[in-house]
Amino acid sequence: VPRRLPEGTHASLGRALVSAAGAAIQAVPFALLGSSAEFDALLAASALTDRPVLLTFTGPKCIICRQLAPMLAAVVREAGDALVAAKADAETLADLTERYAIRSLPTTLLFRGGALADRITGFATAGRLREWLAQHAVALAPLAVPAVQERTPHD
Repeated sequence: VPRRLPEGTHASLGRALVSAAGAAIQAVPFALLGSSAEFDALLAASALTDRPVLLTFTGPKCIICRQLAPMLAAVVREAGDALVAAKADAETLADLTERYAIRSLPTTLLFRGGALADRITGFATAGRLREWLAQHAVALAPLAVPAVQERTPHD
């Protein structure tokens, strides 16, 4: 569940990203950005740690955004500390929306080393998101597959 970062958090968020554990950013699957300055600090800090940033532009009236949310959340959980994830309201952060030429919602951007690496526009399944991240060398935790017990004819 996204939570808005408190005012002035961008500096402490940057310090948390630079820390070895990075636990502060991973406590919340998605940082809900309140300003473009917060995003700029997040991007700068992640470039220092070589962690990619996933930024999803959404909107309160966007039905497809709501459908994408659980897919994105599952993939972000699988990525764990290998990825920093944030969400931005396209209307509230119009300057970021314009900077990255967002024309449709949802749009998910992937940044590596502080630079835009790729984007996906519209709905994507969790499988498609995994493939997309794998193309950009983002490590995901292996999926837990339940063990299958073999049965003999006498069982």
